[in-house]
Amino acid sequence: MRKFGLTILLLISIISAKSQTSLSFQHLGNATFQNNLINPSLIPEGKLFIGLPVLSGIHVNVNNKVSYNETFTKESDRTLIDIDKILGELQNQNMLSSKVSINLLHVGYRLDAGPLLSFVANERVEVDFLYPKQMVNYVWNGNEQFLNEDVKVSKIGLRASHFREFGLGLAAPINDQLTAGIRAKFLVGFANVSVPGNAKAILHSDGEAFQLNAEWKNAQLRTSGLDIYSGENGFDNQDLVSHLIMNGNTGFAIDLGGTYHLNRYYTITGSIVDIGFINWKENIENQVLTDTSFRYNGVDLAELDDIEQTLEDSLFSKFETTENNDPYKSWLPVTAHGSWIYHYSPKMDFYVTAGTRLVQRQLKMLYGGGVTYKFGRAFTASASATKLPQQFFNLGAAFTAKAGPVQLYMAADQIVNFSVPDAKAIDYRFGMSFAFGQRRSKEPESGLSRGPIAGAKGVDTNVFLGKKVKTKKRDGIYSIIKRQKRRDLKNKRTQRDNDVKKKSLNGRRGKKNTDDNE
Repeated sequence: MRKFGLTILLLISIISAKSQTSLSFQHLGNATFQNNLINPSLIPEGKLFIGLPVLSGIHVNVNNKVSYNETFTKESDRTLIDIDKILGELQNQNMLSSKVSINLLHVGYRLDAGPLLSFVANERVEVDFLYPKQMVNYVWNGNEQFLNEDVKVSKIGLRASHFREFGLGLAAPINDQLTAGIRAKFLVGFANVSVPGNAKAILHSDGEAFQLNAEWKNAQLRTSGLDIYSGENGFDNQDLVSHLIMNGNTGFAIDLGGTYHLNRYYTITGSIVDIGFINWKENIENQVLTDTSFRYNGVDLAELDDIEQTLEDSLFSKFETTENNDPYKSWLPVTAHGSWIYHYSPKMDFYVTAGTRLVQRQLKMLYGGGVTYKFGRAFTASASATKLPQQFFNLGAAFTAKAGPVQLYMAADQIVNFSVPDAKAIDYRFGMSFAFGQRRSKEPESGLSRGPIAGAKGVDTNVFLGKKVKTKKRDGIYSIIKRQKRRDLKNKRTQRDNDVKKKSLNGRRGKKNTDDNE
């Protein structure tokens, strides 16, 4: 299992010279069904939506503070890790994050009245490692420069998970301006390595006596499923296959979203996703460091003949560890986004977006802005500038194209002057899915879906001068109808005068007949 763990850590270190989510894809609005996975209130254009395994969506996202060239240096024919160079690039608090999401299946159906019903299944692998520069510096350069200072190891966080999600979603217009969406998700976990979010540790070096004071609480490393993956302790390939189909590591989560049209020019939209947890119960191995505090006074130079035993007696004996197989719960990192949209024209929208991700009780913010343009009904593109956590501004772009029912999409971050050895943040999304038919009411050409016309007899009717007419489209509070025939006011006035004269003549005749009878 140690070899397996080292292999995973090595792979993470290699690929993590890359990114976290770009906003270019999100700024496509409701152009694809996959945008509904980011914001459950977005309703795509079409009637029936189908996504095939893997082809319908792959998302790869990695974010690290240092690049490959900032981590390694070459000396003659050797490649070495340059810790001093790394320390020069780190900020006070740093993050190494990697995410891969594969769409296994999605089906969506939109009712004529407007609501979208959907089912999705996604395979997800996520790794988040948070660490302070102070701790790296302490381990590498020793405690001399930290005399009389506290080194807070509690800012270290670790979470790595492989799980699958199944979601049932509903997005529906509440009224003429508000659309709301919700998705309930059932989760199945396969592997997890994590440190509790409430773990705490403080190291303090006394500047006079050069003593090390240490204190920690809730320090433990929790794992689930690692032996099944590695095939150790009696597990074989059949056990792994069975484990990856279904097991006892289950949980639940919900996604929420809302879109509100303020008027014909402005819209606000936002979402909160992955509010949930997984209960880990199978193949549990937890390493627990007993809560304690101690003072380390160093070693006696006279006893250096047996340095291993000396360190064992003076330092290592302070670390009391136990193992257990107790089930535990891990929470998903909650992600939230909010956008202010200016509808410059029926084809062009401007976005300003802010977002955050809660990882191990730490908020990671991102900001950005962009423009989206709709080239007819078959092609939509967006360009964005995004300020990711611990990164400078990145430029990204996304597009979606339709040919009949087939819809392609692609989004990429950091597209200008890109170089893999120097990259710190990369985000890729691409896929192909199918969208069939159109709902009876036509959608506006703006990037976001709007609800049915309030007060109309049907979703595509309105009333003009007391007469039912077809509504071509809707622009904010206005209904666009076909050009009506010009009314002939002169003939109508003549007809009205003739009707009045006729009524008057009939009235006089009726009165005369009454007098004659009398």
